Amino acid sequence: MEKEKLIQYYKELKHLQKLQETMSRALGVAALVTYPDGCPLTEITNLCSFCALLNANQEGRDRCVASRVATARAAARAEKAVLHTCHAGLVHLAVPLRVAGETVAVLMSGNVALEPLAEEAVAQLAQETCIEREELLAASKTVPVWPEERLSTVTEMMRAVTETVAQLLYTKQELQKKVNELTALFEFSKIVSGSLQVAEAARRGLQAALELTGATSGSVIMLGKAEPRAATVEVAATIEPSSELKIIPAGETIATVEREAAAAHFNSRPQESTPEEKRPAVAVPLTVGGKVTGVLTLAGKPGGQHFSKEEDIFLTTLGTALGLAMENARLFRKVQERAAMLERLIEVGQVLSSHLDVDLVLEAAMQSVRDVLGAQWCLLRLLDENTGELVLRASLGISAKLQEGIARIQPEGTLLGKVLQTGEPVVAGDLAAKELGMRPPLYAAEMRAVASVPVRAGGKILGTLTVYHSVPYRWGEEEIGYLVTIASQTGLAMENARLYSSLREHYSSTVQALAAALEAKDMYTRGHSVRVAKWARACARELELSPEEQEQIYLSGLLHDLGKIGVREDILLKPGPLTPEERKEMQKHPEVGARILEPARFPAAVIAAVRHHHEDYGGGGYPAGLSGEEIPLLARIIRVADAYDAMTSARPYRQAFTPERAREELKRCAGQQFDPRVVDAFLRIPQDEIKDIAKSEGYPDSLLAQNAFFA
Repeated sequence: MEKEKLIQYYKELKHLQKLQETMSRALGVAALVTYPDGCPLTEITNLCSFCALLNANQEGRDRCVASRVATARAAARAEKAVLHTCHAGLVHLAVPLRVAGETVAVLMSGNVALEPLAEEAVAQLAQETCIEREELLAASKTVPVWPEERLSTVTEMMRAVTETVAQLLYTKQELQKKVNELTALFEFSKIVSGSLQVAEAARRGLQAALELTGATSGSVIMLGKAEPRAATVEVAATIEPSSELKIIPAGETIATVEREAAAAHFNSRPQESTPEEKRPAVAVPLTVGGKVTGVLTLAGKPGGQHFSKEEDIFLTTLGTALGLAMENARLFRKVQERAAMLERLIEVGQVLSSHLDVDLVLEAAMQSVRDVLGAQWCLLRLLDENTGELVLRASLGISAKLQEGIARIQPEGTLLGKVLQTGEPVVAGDLAAKELGMRPPLYAAEMRAVASVPVRAGGKILGTLTVYHSVPYRWGEEEIGYLVTIASQTGLAMENARLYSSLREHYSSTVQALAAALEAKDMYTRGHSVRVAKWARACARELELSPEEQEQIYLSGLLHDLGKIGVREDILLKPGPLTPEERKEMQKHPEVGARILEPARFPAAVIAAVRHHHEDYGGGGYPAGLSGEEIPLLARIIRVADAYDAMTSARPYRQAFTPERAREELKRCAGQQFDPRVVDAFLRIPQDEIKDIAKSEGYPDSLLAQNAFFA
């Protein structure tokens, strides 16, 4: 090896000190790197106390040095590992470090024994070196004793280290001439990895490649297989001095690069005459994991020069870095698209799950599909189980004329029929190329691509959700998955709305039946519950309670005397004053009413209003004797409305109060029986409304639109 190279090697070998220290500590041996002549290149490390004691003595140190020199030279001459026993009876292993066929250094390790050192030999060594006999004997006990198998293992490990170091040195020497290229590659990698946007990463990489090669035109394309929704190729970036010199390789060139994963040369302007005019070009693969994912093309070197083989290799290396950067950018773009899709899916899911208005649900679903998938047309059809027809329920982008033609269709023998039959999504990338059975029943000529999925609820197919593109389109799995999810959420929301409507009807019927049962038993108070409910709701309105609370107070008014169903008729219909025992029996009806409502899971606020509607604001009422703000507000409202109707209704034992007298009585008892704030609100109800309510004697208002009942 040349002298200058050897000098460089020795400089590098001096940096092995840390590796040597780590190795010697890990293996439990002393270690040293020497020149081939045995002179030390590094400092010896991990000496045992026995060797340290010998090396501290001039005679002992001279003997140790001589032994190491002899061992290193023997290994260098033999060009293989040498196991040597030193003057003190310790074993040393010397392994030559060879680079480019030459031994450049020797790695030595050892200071172990195959068996414990004999006391006689140690005593003799102490005498020869003038070291205290007992001290050297004590130190000899610390010498590691290894079996031959362990020595063999260490030898193999040392051989591996030797080969690694030698290869690193050789590799560094060979790669030195490519330092500039590696530096350029490093800078290139930094440039192209500085952006996660596909177009920007491609433009940066292309610009850097042009500067490194001196070319003036180029392009970066991504192959369609790397981007499922792309056509054949995606042109990510182009740079050229003028539009006439734009260089994008032909399909056959791209196919060659992809197939062979190697550079392909061609003339970008073959019709011209001179090399400079022909503009020789090279197309190199962009690879990720050994797969060609794109093509980098360069042209326009000064003087019409061709790209050399060395440049092919270099550019192919650059292509690996650019390919990885482009793949990362593509994946980032995909993640962004997926994140946006999931974010939109969450938003739509919240809308669909929080509304029971079918029209609003369908509008949100259609809008989401169009926004996320970029579809020009969206249709949702529901299956008519009686006729087997699909009925158009919602759409976006469909003309009025086309809507008329597809309002009701027979799905058999069409793409939609297959969706209903299989319960699986069906897609067509180009309707013009599909057989008749894979086409929708009716569609416009401009509709070229279609995807249709089933709308489900509870395992039952309710209909189909279909989207169209105006150009041939390659549907992605994630897009179809999104469409399936939206269809499922829509089906579930529609079914929930249907069940909710049915539940409300049942609920309304139950409430009306309970109110009617009470009215039928107490002929003297016919219409009482309805009037109390309406006055209570009007009072709640004046108190500016929420719509939900207003509907709850209405329901409470209808049911406040429900417990009287359990009161004996001779007490309930008694024409005169009640005895104390009878009054005690009558006063049980609020609790009885509440107990009737609890198993049916009526709203807690309604049950509380029924239970406490006979509590007095000043205390002393029943059943709990609450007072003031302890009494639920709804119960305080019912208390006022109930009292007003009782006073203005005739009884067998007294005449009805006039509205004016009843109002005065409410004022007089405010703060005692009634909440003053509620009384003030009740007295603010318009007189016309008071009079209209006073005439109410029939069934209560419909409850079908009152969502508050299910709060």
